[in-house]
Amino acid sequence: MKNKKIYALLALALVLSALLFAGCAAEPTPYETNDAENYTVSVRYDANGGIFTTNTSSIVDSYNLSELPVNSNGKAEIALLSPDNSARGNDAFSAVNNGYFLAGWYSERIEKTDGEGNTYYTYSNKWDFENGLLEIDKGKQYSSQTPVLTLYAAWVPLFEIEFYSLGTGEYLDSYSYDPSASEIKVPEWNTDSGSVDMFNFPKKSGYTFNKAYYDSEGNNAVETATLQHSGVIDYATGTASNSVMKVYIDWTEGEWYRIYNTEQFLDNASLNGNYEIFADLDFEGEIWPTVFMYGNFGGTIKGNGHTFKNIELVQTNNSKVNAGLFGNLTETSSVSDLTIENLTFTVKAGTRVVGTSYGAFAGTISGNAKLSGIKILASTLQIDSSCYFGADDYSIGLVCGMGNENAVETAEINCVAVGDNPEKLSITVDGNSVTVEFTE
Repeated sequence: MKNKKIYALLALALVLSALLFAGCAAEPTPYETNDAENYTVSVRYDANGGIFTTNTSSIVDSYNLSELPVNSNGKAEIALLSPDNSARGNDAFSAVNNGYFLAGWYSERIEKTDGEGNTYYTYSNKWDFENGLLEIDKGKQYSSQTPVLTLYAAWVPLFEIEFYSLGTGEYLDSYSYDPSASEIKVPEWNTDSGSVDMFNFPKKSGYTFNKAYYDSEGNNAVETATLQHSGVIDYATGTASNSVMKVYIDWTEGEWYRIYNTEQFLDNASLNGNYEIFADLDFEGEIWPTVFMYGNFGGTIKGNGHTFKNIELVQTNNSKVNAGLFGNLTETSSVSDLTIENLTFTVKAGTRVVGTSYGAFAGTISGNAKLSGIKILASTLQIDSSCYFGADDYSIGLVCGMGNENAVETAEINCVAVGDNPEKLSITVDGNSVTVEFTE
């Protein structure tokens, strides 16, 4: 870049300098300095309502005519660089305009008036920085103060998306973006986290994204990975139309997770969580979430025929009255098409079994809980011989301490005594009910 000033002259700085030095004839203006150094050919970039990162409204590149290459027609040629081109190094400047994006740089700006008397601009002759060459007549005299070319920034309003809930028409949020620099991704399931990546779509508390539509009736679904905005950029005139678009979101009630591995399930454990299972999960060496073991589960597990295996539960917390794989399956809970294999629930030594309800599957099961297709295989309920039992003030069951044990389709659960003196513990199993007595 020997034929070009290393720095870009700042138009505003030039004006200020000219004013400062107007009363001092001994000090040349920056333009006079450029002309004296033969940098007489200037190209001006007008931010045109925007501003450069230099806090100026324009910048100027000046060239030495004698050092410019000459083409076969005897014209000097300049390969212009856009203001933000990284080839400028420290002299690269970005232009910004709040609420707008840059459609390009144009050599012609046409002023127009709309029907209400408002002035606006259209543009022509968009400059092609990759292939375009500016030809200069070497036989003319030039001054750096008078640009041979002015390029105007053409600003187009940011594209905007307004989000609404399908069916209700509830306004959710809006998002503005530069379509020339980015796209809007449609939400998708993240197979690492098990949840939905919403990207720039809004969230709705208590709901999970299902599908997006371009129309309020739900007839024109978004089937692509990115939104196809209805806005159109006319680069020939530096203008755009239909910059605001509405998108309608269909929601699934509840906060849902798609589970493909054990870690996802454990990381997203929640009493109101809704889980769709897509693989068998092995919990060997893992700790079953205490929020499930003791809490009131009101969510959903769609097992899809898969298996949870090698789960170990140990009850030692005397402050918890309900315990099992789930402490309590509430009336809003739903578990379906799930096999549980090699589940071990141990009522550990030192536990006060008073006013409690324990079961391998659940401490209690609400009568309105929706349970179907559940199988418990090769599982064990263990009672330590050192536990303290209040007189008949407890409920222990193979499936559940209290509730409808028949909600489980298959229950292959053994109940055994363990601990230091298992022979002193007499266990009687009557269907689901487990009764414990100590012998001398």
